Amino acid sequence: MSRPDRDVLLCRGCCCGTAEKHPRTDHDAQRDALLDCDGAFGVRVRVVDCLDHCDRSNVVLVRDFTAGRRPHDTWLGGVLNRRTTERLVTWVQDGGALPRELVPHRFGTHTRGGGPA
Repeated sequence: MSRPDRDVLLCRGCCCGTAEKHPRTDHDAQRDALLDCDGAFGVRVRVVDCLDHCDRSNVVLVRDFTAGRRPHDTWLGGVLNRRTTERLVTWVQDGGALPRELVPHRFGTHTRGGGPA
């Protein structure tokens, strides 16, 4: 399989995606909306156990490979409602700059090697 333009990792195995932590969020609909992008628009979506940012749940990592060999990582937290999920799906499909509606959800992190993401 060739490398996707964008790789989306959706945290679901820990506290992200649980009704106990976020009872007003439709976690299944969010997962399904993102999985509907998988294999289309140059997007690969993977549901992963934990992205180690539980204080920011629900966490999504978007790795954009369109600018070259090294991905540009965008970490998003607090993706908890239908509108934010819809905007995320549209952005993942279309690519480009992070939409202003998603900017408040972006947070910085470091790679496992200790350098900036």
